Amino acid sequence: MEIKGSEKIRTGIIGGSLNNQWASKTHIPALTRSANHEITAIATSNMASARESADVLGVAHAFDDYRELVQSGNVDLVVVSVKVPHHYEMIKEAIAVGKHVYSEWPLTVTPEEAEELAELASEQGIHHAVGLQARQSPALLDAKNRITRGDIGRVLSASMSVSTPGKGGYTERNNIYLLQEKYGATLLAINGGHSLDAFGFVLGDLKEVYATMNSNYSEAKVLGTGEKVPKDTADQIMVHGTLENGASVSIHIQGGTYPKFELEVQGEKGVIRISQPQSQGHVQFGGLVVEQTLYPSGHIEGYGDQVAFQKVYDETEESSVIVNHVMKAHQVMADDIRLGTFQAPDFYEAARLHRLLETIRQSALTGKRLSVS
Repeated sequence: MEIKGSEKIRTGIIGGSLNNQWASKTHIPALTRSANHEITAIATSNMASARESADVLGVAHAFDDYRELVQSGNVDLVVVSVKVPHHYEMIKEAIAVGKHVYSEWPLTVTPEEAEELAELASEQGIHHAVGLQARQSPALLDAKNRITRGDIGRVLSASMSVSTPGKGGYTERNNIYLLQEKYGATLLAINGGHSLDAFGFVLGDLKEVYATMNSNYSEAKVLGTGEKVPKDTADQIMVHGTLENGASVSIHIQGGTYPKFELEVQGEKGVIRISQPQSQGHVQFGGLVVEQTLYPSGHIEGYGDQVAFQKVYDETEESSVIVNHVMKAHQVMADDIRLGTFQAPDFYEAARLHRLLETIRQSALTGKRLSVS
């Protein structure tokens, strides 16, 4: 679907209710501020909420059936911002009628579904993107550039720690589905997927992994009621392995614990540390800080008293950082649509990330070190 000149990209949001915590806090303000987009349609499962959101936003078209939005002649780009199990069917419908698609991560429940959607989108000739917006973080880009140009020398190892209060022994009622493997929105998929994508963005691909996955809780208490609900997802995930360049890797992802995100990269000439002071264990929320220390002699030998880390980039000083990351992601896709380029992380990259998560899962199940294909 061609967008000419200065025409705005007519955008429909599936899950565009102002009651949708993610869409209302990210996609809607980002697209409202964008000079390249116009929100032309809202679809939710309830006509009252769809109409209310459309009225508040000044949007002409409201639907309680996503198929009507997908088929609308007033929509060029479909944004999918609903629970993961619904992604596959909605995206497949949008692809079939030739609409460009931006989907939240995780793209699908299984790697096979993601691979199928990537092939269908390619065959249809549409532009497709997945919401791995941590790549839009200027802090991560700064760290990536420092490593690429050799500021800390050859990378020897990298360790990442990700922890979140949720997905453990307690849950909000509307998050119960996150505790069931079959819905594809687990600790590994969401916190793990976003952080592993950020890890790869900064350091490159993993070559092989050896993983363990355990659970401290087989059920969770619903906050406010004390009701107990079943839980079959891991809340402790350990991944060891190597990067394509041979550097050693250690990653710990955990739920039901004190929130944290930290990535530390040890090099021959120094260390880079990326942290998130106000963390919920979601790197894609932004607010990252990059610190660096360089060995005075250019190497560790003879290194005496510790040299303090110097802050070299700070995202915490930026306002609306989450919205900014999402807006940048939409901008990259808008440029792709207008220019015929393919810079946004697309369904093929989503399928590769899904396959990495599946390799981690299989390593934990079999107890084997596995190559990442």
